[in-house]
Amino acid sequence: MDERLKELRKYLGLSREDFAKKLGLKSRGKIENIELGRTNPDEDFLKLICNTYNVSYDWLVNGTGSMFRDDDSDAQAIVDSVMTGDNDFAKKILVKFAKLSDEHWKQLEEILNELENN
Repeated sequence: MDERLKELRKYLGLSREDFAKKLGLKSRGKIENIELGRTNPDEDFLKLICNTYNVSYDWLVNGTGSMFRDDDSDAQAIVDSVMTGDNDFAKKILVKFAKLSDEHWKQLEEILNELENN
């Protein structure tokens, strides 16, 4: 489990601190301890990770299936395509999007809504 958590975090391009913040944690300590095998997360924390990052519970706990939930398989295919492609700018954008705070997502949504209305 510890290696998969680290794999997920790195795939998303997040530091331990940023990963922890999106989960509502005040510091990276819990993430670090899990990744280093010092502690095992409880069921509620595993579900929080899965819900926050749309991760498959089976993948996170057992290493079976795909990393992300099937309901977003199209989105995952797009991300995989971009990240394995040659367009460095597109990769950079995806990584930046993955790191956006909730406030920045709201601002981006407002900008896109304004563009749609013009």
